[in-house]
Amino acid sequence: MTPGEGECYVATFAGALVATIIFKSVEQTRGSLWLDRSDVASLGQFAVAPELRSKGLGARMMDLVESRGVEAGATELALDTAEPADHLVAWYRRREYRFIEYAQWKHTNYRSVIMSKAI
Repeated sequence: MTPGEGECYVATFAGALVATIIFKSVEQTRGSLWLDRSDVASLGQFAVAPELRSKGLGARMMDLVESRGVEAGATELALDTAEPADHLVAWYRRREYRFIEYAQWKHTNYRSVIMSKAI
């Protein structure tokens, strides 16, 4: 990602980086028929340190970008994840994200699942 392609949010604990997520506005979201829509914002580069997973930090990071999507005027917030990552797809579904389409990005050797949520 180059500068100006999104808003990066991080969480720190005891001076260490423990979570990150990037929010992209509708103007910055591109790459497929769904992602090119004028009402779809997106998120990416979402990660939580393994030792802090299942403690609510990831949910708070997601809440933050979902709120940013609303503030930015989007009606949908999309994301993509690796198709084989069943645990992530299930987690996003529990957060009300739904399957939209598959994507094969040039920079990956796996197929991605694009999911989206009405916000």
